[in-house]
Amino acid sequence: MFCRHCGKKLPDDSQFCVYCGTSVEPTSVSDDEHPAAKQMNTESAEAPVESSDSRAAKVLGALGSRRMLLGIAVAAVVIVVAVGGMMIFQRAEAERMAAEELAREQEERREMLAASHDVTIGVDASGWDTEEGGTPMPVLISGTTAAGEDYEERQFVDSDGEGIELVPGSYALSVEASPFGEYGRMYDYPSADFAIAVDEDLVEGEGIDMSDDLVIELSYPDNLTPDGVERAREIALDVGYDVADDLADRAHGRYFDEDEEDEDESDASSANTTSTSKSGTNARTYEGDFFDIELPVAWDIRVASGGGDLHARHTVSLEGEDILIIDVMWGDEDISGVITDAAGVQKLGVTSDGGAVIAWRGNGPRTSNSMELIEEALETIDIK
Repeated sequence: MFCRHCGKKLPDDSQFCVYCGTSVEPTSVSDDEHPAAKQMNTESAEAPVESSDSRAAKVLGALGSRRMLLGIAVAAVVIVVAVGGMMIFQRAEAERMAAEELAREQEERREMLAASHDVTIGVDASGWDTEEGGTPMPVLISGTTAAGEDYEERQFVDSDGEGIELVPGSYALSVEASPFGEYGRMYDYPSADFAIAVDEDLVEGEGIDMSDDLVIELSYPDNLTPDGVERAREIALDVGYDVADDLADRAHGRYFDEDEEDEDESDASSANTTSTSKSGTNARTYEGDFFDIELPVAWDIRVASGGGDLHARHTVSLEGEDILIIDVMWGDEDISGVITDAAGVQKLGVTSDGGAVIAWRGNGPRTSNSMELIEEALETIDIK
C-alpha cells in the first residue's frame, strides 16, 4: 500500500505512514464519492518505485559535486599560496640582489676613496735639478679626504714637479723649506698655500696634471738665514737625503762666509799685475774671486755684489764709459752667441760652483772703438 499523503510505499497492514505520520486507515467515503482520491491512488499506484541504485546514484552525484567544489577550492588555495609564495620569493630575491648591488657599490666607493693618485705640479727654479744632485722640495699637505678624514703629511717634490700622492679629497699645499741645488744653492719660496682637489671619480691609477694651474716659483735667496739652511738640512736628512749634509755646509759658506767682503764695490787695482798683451798694449792682470783676466791698463774695473739671479757684477770702463760687463750668476744659464753679435752677449764659461760667467758689451762710441781689445781681453779669461 502507499501513503495517501506523501506517496511512500508502506506495508499493507500499516495504520500510519512511517514517513509523514499521516493515518492510512480507509475512510467511510467510497471511492465513487471521491474520484480525486481514487485518481490519486491510481496515479500513486501507477508511479514507478524509486530503486536503491537510483538513490545511491543521486547520493554519489551529490558527493561528486561536493568533492569537485572542494577540489576547486583546494586548487584555488594552492594557487593562491603558490602565487603568494612566488611573489614573496621574488621580492626577497629582489631585495637580496639590491643589497648585494648596494654592498658592491659601497665596496667600490671605499676602494675609490682609498686609491692614491699621482699629482704633478709646476716648478720654476733656475739651477735646481734633482737628477744632478739637488734635493727634493719638502711640502706640507693638509686637508680632508673624500671619506671625511683629516689629512696632514709631508711629501717631497722633485724638479719635474713629481712626487705627490693623494687620495680623493680637498687639500692645501705649502712649501716647508728650500731645496738644495748643486753646490749648496738655495732659494726663496712662496709662503702662500696652494689648493689641490682630487676627484673621487678618478679611475684607479689615473694621475692628475696640475703643472699649468699650480706653479711654485723658486727665486734666488734674498731672505735666506742660517736657520733656514739648518731647517732644510734637518728635513732632508730625516728622510734619507744624506747629500744634504754637504750641501748645507756649502750653503753656509756660499751665503754666510764670514770672510766675505762687506763692501758692495771695491777697487781691484791692488790685485793687478802689469804685463803686455799680445797686441802690444800695456795690460794688467785682474785676479778676482771668480776669474782672472788681462785688461789694458787704461781700463778700470769695479766689482759689485748682485741680487736675485746675479751673484757678482764686474764693470769695465774706459774714460767714464762702461764698455764691458762681466756677470757671475748664481746658476748656469743657457746663452749662445759671441760678444760681436748684435745682442752683444757671450757666455764665457761656468765657475766651479756652477755659476755662469756672462759678458755684455757696452753701446757707446768707446765700446765700438775698442771691440778688438775687448775680444782679446775675453780670450785671456781664466774662470775659477
